[in-house]
Amino acid sequence: MMTTPEETTCWRATGSYLLRLASKTSLIEESRLFLLTFARLGDIEATRQELVNGGLPQRSRATRATIGEIVQIRLTRWHPPAWVLDDLIKFAQDGQQAELLAALLMHTARQDNLLYDIIQQVVAPRWFAGERELIQADVQRFLDEVQLMHPEVTGWSHATREKLSSNVLTTLRDFGLLQGKATRQVVEPIVPPAVVQHLIRLLRAEGIPLEQVTHHTDWQLWLWDAARAQKAIDMFNLQERVV
Repeated sequence: MMTTPEETTCWRATGSYLLRLASKTSLIEESRLFLLTFARLGDIEATRQELVNGGLPQRSRATRATIGEIVQIRLTRWHPPAWVLDDLIKFAQDGQQAELLAALLMHTARQDNLLYDIIQQVVAPRWFAGERELIQADVQRFLDEVQLMHPEVTGWSHATREKLSSNVLTTLRDFGLLQGKATRQVVEPIVPPAVVQHLIRLLRAEGIPLEQVTHHTDWQLWLWDAARAQKAIDMFNLQERVV
């Protein structure tokens, strides 16, 4: 899928928080199905139709349509360069589950600024402070604290906030950022080199100045600090020179 002049790439979500995670969570296998189907059909709309018409395992057509909508928002509605989807398809096709998980964590958060901010302002600070336990109350506290900047949160019911908090923790566990069910512990996800290279290319394509790539907050989605990011960038640059 090539980006046309009318389809400006929207590199990351901004603005008001949306409640997508209040209804669905990580959708890892559904995202894999979408990517594999797109690789076979080569057309986004045909892919959507096939999945809604029964390609997804959910019994309800309405549910399949909702899932297809959310997956497209995360993976295609932002009009990524063609190489982004090529990479994601490779991750979906390869036997390395870690590649797909790390890439989906990063892209899902970049296209859902509520999830992005929860990782940046709740999860990552705990990790770097040596704290590991994360509970629903931590997410609820975050929602209380952001209401001045995001007044839309004040209109969410208690039940909606509870559902959102639960789904956030489930999503982060599915993506490998948490482990455990009764007690959730923050853990560092596995990030294979191919996905590290994918993020470096993504930041460069987005127009992030080279001197800022090392300290970009996207690295913290994987709980990486600037020193670790710099090592990865140095390795990437070395490989580019060799090639």
